Amino acid sequence: DFDALNAIHIAGSKGKGSTAAFIFSILAEYSTDGSGLGDQSPAPLGKIGLYTSPHLRSVRERIRIRESQRTTFMETSLDEGKFAHYLSDIWDRLGMDNRPPSQSPSFAKFLTLMGLHAFIQEKVETAVVEVCIGGRYDSTNILRQPSVCAISSLGLEHTDILGHTIERIAWAKGGIMKPGTPLFTAPQEPGAMAVLEDLAQTEGVDLQVVTAHPDLDHIELGLAGDFQRINASLAVVVAAKHLSRMGYNDIPETATLMQSPLPKKFRRGLENARWPGRCETRDHKGIRWLLDGAHTIESIDVLGPWVAKMMAAQRQARRVLIFNQQTKDAVALLRHLRQILVSAASQLLNDTEVVFHQVIFCTNILWERHEAPDLERVSMTYSGDSVDDLRLQHELAACWTTISGGESEVTVVRTVEEAIHQAAHGHGHPFCKDEDHINGVVLITGSLHLVGSAMEFLDTIV
Repeated sequence: DFDALNAIHIAGSKGKGSTAAFIFSILAEYSTDGSGLGDQSPAPLGKIGLYTSPHLRSVRERIRIRESQRTTFMETSLDEGKFAHYLSDIWDRLGMDNRPPSQSPSFAKFLTLMGLHAFIQEKVETAVVEVCIGGRYDSTNILRQPSVCAISSLGLEHTDILGHTIERIAWAKGGIMKPGTPLFTAPQEPGAMAVLEDLAQTEGVDLQVVTAHPDLDHIELGLAGDFQRINASLAVVVAAKHLSRMGYNDIPETATLMQSPLPKKFRRGLENARWPGRCETRDHKGIRWLLDGAHTIESIDVLGPWVAKMMAAQRQARRVLIFNQQTKDAVALLRHLRQILVSAASQLLNDTEVVFHQVIFCTNILWERHEAPDLERVSMTYSGDSVDDLRLQHELAACWTTISGGESEVTVVRTVEEAIHQAAHGHGHPFCKDEDHINGVVLITGSLHLVGSAMEFLDTIV
């Protein structure tokens, strides 16, 4: 039944969400304009779905539907009424009330099934589907005949599940290959590429490696960061191949497309792409907030140069870091973050300048008030261990003090609200309130759940 979704299936270690967002935005340019009439031949694409994970603020973000060009990205999350309806539908069909927990699907499997079910019921004609973890044994790999497959940059992540070598990671990700379905990949390490090539030959898959399109040096992408050029390039060829398979005969072949000026609709789609919480910038009352949910070594690698560039652009501003990572090796991630930022900033800032004047560690819990949060917020912030004693946060604070030589003012607080207040007011010394002058740059990173909570709070003060 899912074949009717003409799915685009995307795996990868980093960049797969951004690639999906770029594709979603490009294809929207070929969707109906809402009037039922289109200037394309064949007919417009119709409804476009996007299934991703994890979510930042609401589980409904995982299931998005774009009905026309007029639908903005922020309007695409499945609304509450439909979400409740399709959840109840799947719940009843599986007889969940009568199933013991050991025979019930996991959260990821349930949401994947529900998302695809919602797409079918809503008559989605193209579904962009991001792999949750891995690929070969991922719940999204129920798709049998996708239109196009893609693999973004690979790295060592989820090693306890996928394996401890880049070759094992590639084997897991390459499991989304399907005979007769073209596969595009970003450039990979030699070991990973060799595995993907062997799998493609075995499966009878046309595998093509994508490099950066030259036009992207002159396009202001909707997603910030120099590293997004390869994700955008991957999105361009995937979207083009999908459109060709859907009957758009005026779309150039891959080799021609990558050496020619991008079509106007592709450029517009890349410029209008949105993906919250990834290299996102917000300015408010003299403070520039930098939000990125980087939570792996690989994602920190690509985050560093962007952060350094943003800090260098506001050299006189007070620099603050808000950090947490509740479930992974937080100390190793923090050490790597400092190492990358010191290296990147050394090229843009004076050697005598500190990287951060203040560093704040907190949990992912949003509000100071001790009210019981909703169940979804609990699922996003609970790590399996109590956070009441802030043991991890104090450990991170001690680590930072050691590796930075005491150059930063270090603070531990319980909630994201407290952390943002600390960063914004600098212990009773408010930042400049002139909107046109940035007097503080605050980086919030280490966890998507931390960034989701921060976004929710910042929305209340902007």
